[in-house]
Amino acid sequence: MSLENSEQHGGEKPGTIAGASANVAAAVDITGMAERGEEVPHGQSFVVQIDCERIRVETQHPKGELLLARVHKRPCAFELIAEFVHCDNRVIEPDETVDLRQRGLKGFITAHKEIVTIFIDGPEHPYQIERGEHSVAEILAKVGKTPEGYVLLEEKDGPPLPLPPNIPVKISGCEMFYTQPQSGGSS
Repeated sequence: MSLENSEQHGGEKPGTIAGASANVAAAVDITGMAERGEEVPHGQSFVVQIDCERIRVETQHPKGELLLARVHKRPCAFELIAEFVHCDNRVIEPDETVDLRQRGLKGFITAHKEIVTIFIDGPEHPYQIERGEHSVAEILAKVGKTPEGYVLLEEKDGPPLPLPPNIPVKISGCEMFYTQPQSGGSS
């Protein structure tokens, strides 16, 4: 059944999707229930809105990172913000657990972070940097290196490729960089 159709046939409670048994709804649409001021029932899964997408979540207590992943976003570049019916918003951290039955929760929005995470020399080495354009020298400085001694490589849809030191690098978050000693020189 389509996630767009939250009203059910056969007299089931509005906001649930077919398949409910003994006070447990198969899928619960939290947005409609929050807007009507109703308590969200227990469910096998929950339909939540994140930005303009309606997604099904198979747990009442997902983590922020899981919700971001369901809309193809990562916490190194985006924040997840819970929206409540009375214009209250709250940032949800990636490792924070959210109770989807929480009264008044109507859904989530995402926002680009101003301070994002990039990775230099592997995913185990995260660094914080402001979103926007940065010089190769600024990025290398994060790991105590300079363009005179090192080349900065960026991995995008394939093997890492060297970046020209004189062209700014656009940082959106989640970029993967590697450093490599400069080769060549006079003999």
